Amino acid sequence: MRRSVREALVGFSLLAAIASAVGLSFWLRGLSISRQHWTVEARFTQADGLAVRSPVVYRGVIVGTVRTMQITQEAVVAQLEITNANLRLAQPTVAEIGQLSLLGGESQVALLSSGPPLPADAPSPRAKDCDRQRMLCDGASIRGSEGASLSSLTTLMYQMLAQVEQDQLVEKVAGLTTSIDQTAKEATAFLAEGRGLVKDGKSLFTNLDASVDQIQPTLTNLNAGSAQLRELIAALDNPKMLGDLQQTMSNAERLTAQWGAVGGDVHQLTADPRFMDGLRSVAVGLGQFFEELYPAQTGATQPQVLPDSKTPPAAEPR
Repeated sequence: MRRSVREALVGFSLLAAIASAVGLSFWLRGLSISRQHWTVEARFTQADGLAVRSPVVYRGVIVGTVRTMQITQEAVVAQLEITNANLRLAQPTVAEIGQLSLLGGESQVALLSSGPPLPADAPSPRAKDCDRQRMLCDGASIRGSEGASLSSLTTLMYQMLAQVEQDQLVEKVAGLTTSIDQTAKEATAFLAEGRGLVKDGKSLFTNLDASVDQIQPTLTNLNAGSAQLRELIAALDNPKMLGDLQQTMSNAERLTAQWGAVGGDVHQLTADPRFMDGLRSVAVGLGQFFEELYPAQTGATQPQVLPDSKTPPAAEPR
């Protein structure tokens, strides 16, 4: 009886040891009996520092590990095991390799999701109705990229220096600096000439102002004369005024013709001696007639004679 119990204990111990060894093997390989984990395949062009068992993080929290890595001619394919069964990531999602330290060493894979937030009742990544167009599901393949690292920065700087040396950018920059200096000198000279031109322009404007002041009275007189001329033109445009001018010209022509005719007759009369003698006789007779008709007025015009004069006084009128 005791022997049977002893053999049973030994058998159970061996079975426990074997189960522990198998579980440890599964754990080391990243396998799980419960199958709550799900996997994602990521393809990288470069995978500096990445290795099996490297952590997989989302928003800085570890959500899985790198299970396996396979190198091909096109890329480095890494299988990511996500231990969080409730993690739901919207598409598109990428895997980016980042360095845990700036100096290099071990790397980690960061999952970056840029899609719209998923609803609370979205299916799990291992569900059969998981929508691969909207969310990251079990067995999906995503694009991988390499983040900034010291080695990548060194490589980039080396490429930039090589490109600078190839394109002779240093010599070109030196030439450009010389050209800029020459342009600055020319610009300074141009500004000096511009200031001189401005001074000359100010002098010219001053002279123009003086000339304008001098010709202002002339312009005023011309404006006044123009106004009078416009008034005269406006008056000449008046049909009544034109009619009056035409009537005046017609009357002047008739008066000139009559005066010419009368002038000829007067000339003939004054040339006749008998007419002139008769005219003088008429004038003398009229004078005597007015003296007899108005003796007081005519006498008042005679010169006064002094009393001691020998000339007899004029007879008193009747």
